[in-house]
Amino acid sequence: MRDTETTSWRRLSDLAQKHADSHSSRGGQLLPVQLKKAQALETWENEGGQSALSTAPVRILIVDNDIKSSDSLERMLNASGYSETRVAYSGHAALAIAAEFQPSVVLLELSLLDMSGYEVAQLLRERAQSHDLRLIAMTSSREHAGRELARVAGFERYLLKPVAALDLSGLLQVEGDRDR
Repeated sequence: MRDTETTSWRRLSDLAQKHADSHSSRGGQLLPVQLKKAQALETWENEGGQSALSTAPVRILIVDNDIKSSDSLERMLNASGYSETRVAYSGHAALAIAAEFQPSVVLLELSLLDMSGYEVAQLLRERAQSHDLRLIAMTSSREHAGRELARVAGFERYLLKPVAALDLSGLLQVEGDRDR
């Protein structure tokens, strides 16, 4: 299987751009991240891009049997502005929560107590046929073979625990960009 990387660019709708413009005209300053996005969007539009806007927030499911680790990860995500999060402490709980929550991103520990993380990933993919699902593997194991197994199983990334906030925010920013 060959690695491929796909990049998708979408631009904020005119309504969202008006909101940003009115925010600036009221004396508010655009944050550097907002300014960078606006510049990228303008460049993209000049190259013939089409407008699209999704109001749906990124839904993140954290699956890890380490309660402290998963709760800490959820707090970190919430502090970073990701308010749509759920935590499952087992594979079976993850499947039940995902059925109702419909996550767009799953941060999945590969070494669960009740079932394999690979098995959970396969079942989540089968059940999420109607929407995109990004799987990101998490593990404490530094075993290189595990990375290849995760890639073959359909995981987008393989993160070593403890997960660094910077690594995670970069991955999730890509998800946020997909939704716009």
